[in-house]
Amino acid sequence: MKKRFYMDVTPMYKQLGERRYWVEDLGNGAPLLLLHGFTGTTHTFNGMIDELTEEYRLIKIDLPGHGQTGPIGVVTMEEFCGDLSALLEELGLPEVSILGYSLGGRTALSFANLFPEKVTRLFLESSSPGLATSEEQLARQVKDQALATMLDEQGLTAFVDYWERIPLFDSQVTLPESTKKQIRDERLQHQALGLQESLMGMGTGAQPSWWDQLNDIHVPVILITGKLDQKFQNINQLMEQKLRQVEWIEVDDAGHAIHLEKPRIFAKIVDTFMIQ
Repeated sequence: MKKRFYMDVTPMYKQLGERRYWVEDLGNGAPLLLLHGFTGTTHTFNGMIDELTEEYRLIKIDLPGHGQTGPIGVVTMEEFCGDLSALLEELGLPEVSILGYSLGGRTALSFANLFPEKVTRLFLESSSPGLATSEEQLARQVKDQALATMLDEQGLTAFVDYWERIPLFDSQVTLPESTKKQIRDERLQHQALGLQESLMGMGTGAQPSWWDQLNDIHVPVILITGKLDQKFQNINQLMEQKLRQVEWIEVDDAGHAIHLEKPRIFAKIVDTFMIQ
């Protein structure tokens, strides 16, 4: 059933307090909120969505600074989670499952800690609970500030040239050229200012650390990592030990972005755990 979910899409801008977000509401069935990673958009999961066999109501949002939401000021993780809670209320959704990738996974985990009553399950792809110590947070803030400076001084294209070559994405060199072009085009549609704001407001160093709260999460958590992504393999091994209801799925021959590298396998994981 290819591209079933692209029919009857309801795209809209939603005004939530002082900020306006781009939202897409499509499909029917159990609600699943999709949160993309840094430099991603609502289109990030399209290839994986094509492979789903079950039907869901998919809620997609361009995160602060990204895509058609664009620059809206520096928004903290806590502020965005408050906006997300208001969005779900507007959409008539008392609770949802959330699938988040990288930045989106950190956001999903933050939302589950701040609004636990609104979450039924979490799919955390290549995600972390933030950094454990204030020293690590400060060091990461320095790195994120350097990235923000690069965006300001060198522009978006130079930043994307740099970003797509970082070691985290080494496994993507074997992707089809058409897929690599889609990823690059998606990154290039951003505005430099928006990505700067995202780094300052919702970067790994800026967000709260949730390591000590992992044991407080009472909903099922599905951790998904690629076996070629050693950094997040190590992080998720520690997360698995702290979570109450957890399944950790390690995907062969995949790196950081499993939904792009192995979309069929990723979709099967979503289908399997959504119907449980």
